[in-house]
Amino acid sequence: MSYIKAESLSKTISLFSDEATLLPEYHKSLRDKSKIKEYYGQFFEKTETTKFAKESFEIIDLGEYFIELGTFEHQYKTPSGKNFDYNGKYTTYWRFQNNITPIIIAHIWGASHYFEPQNLDFIEIPTTAISALVPKTKWEKRIEERRKMVYQAVLDGNAEEQLKSYADDATYMTYYDYPFIGKEKIRDYFTSHYNPDVSRDSLMTKSVRVIDMGDYALKFGEYYVGWTWESQPSYIEGKGLTLYKRMEDDSIKIYRQMINHSMPATPKE
Repeated sequence: MSYIKAESLSKTISLFSDEATLLPEYHKSLRDKSKIKEYYGQFFEKTETTKFAKESFEIIDLGEYFIELGTFEHQYKTPSGKNFDYNGKYTTYWRFQNNITPIIIAHIWGASHYFEPQNLDFIEIPTTAISALVPKTKWEKRIEERRKMVYQAVLDGNAEEQLKSYADDATYMTYYDYPFIGKEKIRDYFTSHYNPDVSRDSLMTKSVRVIDMGDYALKFGEYYVGWTWESQPSYIEGKGLTLYKRMEDDSIKIYRQMINHSMPATPKE
């Protein structure tokens, strides 16, 4: 928190591992420390931070790994000179380096309500597309099975079928909203989200990486959704981090999940 408040690029970057992934809102995933340095470098250069505060509401201890979930407020002056109050939530995956120093391996954040894209989409870091993961390990194969189940449920707009992949005590953090804690809160969101007046024209989801954490596994994923509302076709691209948990009956369920948009919703020509 203090490093971002001070706009210290060197100290901010020192928190990340060399192979870390940053998942900024309104930007594609940035893989490796050099890309992350470019992102924060541009942000600090183009903005002026007046306030940055963050507070964790959960820390999960997995031994070598720790998962931090929290909320933030970031007040800054945009390149156009506008004062912007950015409120949202985040998920950070930490790993202990040499069993001593905590270091970030993945970090994602997103707003708790809609905001105009020009308040954030002024950063552009070149990225290359990454192919879908070809499942080889047991975790990868089981996660791919779950991905296919969720894919079909989302395409069909079937909230109850989608919920079968979530643990009872899951937390779901999505775009433009506050965290949904517990399966019943997630059910309410999914049920309201699937508007019958909005047709889903196309959908793509893919896993790009899986980290085995023992009884847990972290999946890096990406998605594309095309839809039509009031005769206007539009599309969005996004990404997310999903923590799967092995349950007592040896099934796997989504335990913690956060997604955000890589771009604003865009009308199709």
